[in-house]
Amino acid sequence: MSIQSTGVLEQIQFQANKISMSGNSLSVHDPKNSEPVSFSGLLLNSLNNISQLQNHSKSLSENYMAGTPGIGLNDVMVSMQKSSIALNLGIQVRNKLVSAYQEIMNMSV
Repeated sequence: MSIQSTGVLEQIQFQANKISMSGNSLSVHDPKNSEPVSFSGLLLNSLNNISQLQNHSKSLSENYMAGTPGIGLNDVMVSMQKSSIALNLGIQVRNKLVSAYQEIMNMSV
């Protein structure tokens, strides 16, 4: 799946690189680890998780159709629903990020 707003995403990536080079970082502390997690790292991990869910769902459905024993229809359907929900959440987060970015860019200084 390709993202339509590549120009906006390139600008966000440029700003993120600019912030990381200046020493300021937008980070949160992960309760599991004592190390801070950057926003871009968190976003990248989320996108990778969505991709993994979709790949797992696809391989599970292909294996079910090939007749692999031990794979039930309910497992395939649950996996497909998980990947669908994750993708919809990712799309909504992207839409909110683009909307927030556009709102910030439209502010008068």
